[in-house]
Amino acid sequence: MGLEHSAAPDAVRAELDRIIASSQFDASARNRRFLQYVVEETLANRTERIKGYNIATEVFGRDPSFDPQTDPVIRIEASRLRRSLERYYLTAGVQDTIRIDIPKGSYVPTFESVGATPAVPDASVQEFNRDEPTPNASAATLPTAGIVRGAIRSRHVQLAVGFVGLLLVGCLGIAVFGRHSTVAAPNVTAASADRGPMIFVAPFDNDGGDAANDAIARGFTRELLVGFGRFHGIAVFGPDTVFRYGTATDLQPVGHSPVDFVVSGGVTVSAASLHVTASLVEAKTGRILWSDMFDDNLTAGGIFQAREAIANRVVQTLAQPYGILFREEAKEIEGTPPKLFTSYQCMLEFYNYWRALSQPLHATVQKCLEKVVAEDPDYSEAYSALAMVYANIYRYGFNADGVTFDPLPKALELARHAVDLAPDAVQGYKALHLVYWLMHDVDRSFEAAEQGLALNPNDSEIMADLGGRLCLTGNWEKGLPLVQEAVARNPGQPGLYRIVTSLRFYLDGRYEEALAEIEKANIPSVIHYHVILAMTHAQLGQMKQADAEIKEILKIDPEYGDHVVADLKKHNVYPDLIRAVVEGLRKAGLNAGAAIASGAS
Repeated sequence: MGLEHSAAPDAVRAELDRIIASSQFDASARNRRFLQYVVEETLANRTERIKGYNIATEVFGRDPSFDPQTDPVIRIEASRLRRSLERYYLTAGVQDTIRIDIPKGSYVPTFESVGATPAVPDASVQEFNRDEPTPNASAATLPTAGIVRGAIRSRHVQLAVGFVGLLLVGCLGIAVFGRHSTVAAPNVTAASADRGPMIFVAPFDNDGGDAANDAIARGFTRELLVGFGRFHGIAVFGPDTVFRYGTATDLQPVGHSPVDFVVSGGVTVSAASLHVTASLVEAKTGRILWSDMFDDNLTAGGIFQAREAIANRVVQTLAQPYGILFREEAKEIEGTPPKLFTSYQCMLEFYNYWRALSQPLHATVQKCLEKVVAEDPDYSEAYSALAMVYANIYRYGFNADGVTFDPLPKALELARHAVDLAPDAVQGYKALHLVYWLMHDVDRSFEAAEQGLALNPNDSEIMADLGGRLCLTGNWEKGLPLVQEAVARNPGQPGLYRIVTSLRFYLDGRYEEALAEIEKANIPSVIHYHVILAMTHAQLGQMKQADAEIKEILKIDPEYGDHVVADLKKHNVYPDLIRAVVEGLRKAGLNAGAAIASGAS
């Protein structure tokens, strides 16, 4: 074993056995074999054998024809294994004195002897000491500010504002270094500070006062850290920093980091339920941006299932696409000329574009993203966003006259590169899902979406993408619940996802509900928005409105009636739905004779 490893081989094997046996290690069976293989090969001084091909054939059972250059399965599984290890060391392994890591860019593990972490035990891992001092005792000395939001008591907000005050005043973090500084933050995970907001999750209080529940509150904080860490557009301080400085007055080690937001709150456990209050505070002003209360019944799943469910709801509310953090961050680009956008601001503008699918904004976003990938070649999210922009040239004809290349092959190249740069980030799989879909490679499209959703089950956008396209192939039973769940989690989703729910109402003869649903979409640059409006108005006998929508269709494509079937087939729409659309357009007054003649089979 090389000198870079500070742990003895016997200690490493004992740690490996401890990880594999832990219920908190959530890796699949084959990723457990993956971990065992690379650890044993390293301990046996055979690191030269730890390559993607050998892992695929010896661990995953792939045949000798496996090509790691074209099949990314090992990179994807390695990313999942890294996340499983990270989660283990956030929970059951928080006090382990040996740490096994698999650094990015390599499959060769490292072994490190570390000092025992200050005790932050989780009741799911071990019995806690009922005589243990309350870890938040020093927090009571923090300055307070009597701010209240809604029904939330002010105490958690006061603590968060007090923490931010010490962070900023005592260390001059933002004042000295500026927002999104390139100065490295200690123990920051998931994103670089200049590519998204930086969040400090202050340790949640045990509001019930029973020391037996201290571990539940600390465990909830760790659940939030893991959840935020799955969103690659967000930087979040890791548990070492959170539990070390979150309640201390000496904040110098984190003072050089430009914290943008602080999440804080408290946990109350009763015999029948888990109750959580949570708040989001803007660091530079102390302004409360959001606060809410969450409850979950302690059913057969028990306290830990309830804790995870509530943590996911908090993370979804704040961090998912078009959630509260996005809305706050998007304000910073209002009135800024696009030519002055930073890389991250360009991504914010992309999300503004994607939510409304605005044709006028398409060319601006395309130009901005092309500049970003040229100047910031490691920014994986920008590559995936540009891939989706190029895909819309083909999908909707946006800015088609402004390009001299075939957009789909270029989009595929960019999407694959995004996954190569960040195989554990969801955005690349969103792009692959869309591009493969438009290339009629439906199986690979669904596979990409499922991989992305597995990486981050809290990302409602890829959930809606997958569900909507399943519906368009006729798999309503599986697809519609995904769309409904995604929209319920995040009403700010792009209007595009309203199309399939409106179509379901239409097919069921519930025309008023179909109309109400499609009107929520508000995506006037997309021809299918007007198609559904025209069909639905016609079924309701509202012919004046139907005629107005037909005129909008013909503004976008004067010959749409001649190739409506070809357009719907381009989007992999199943035959019965194509026939329903064609018949609806005829009733609305569109001359769809050629479409009818060509059939919808």
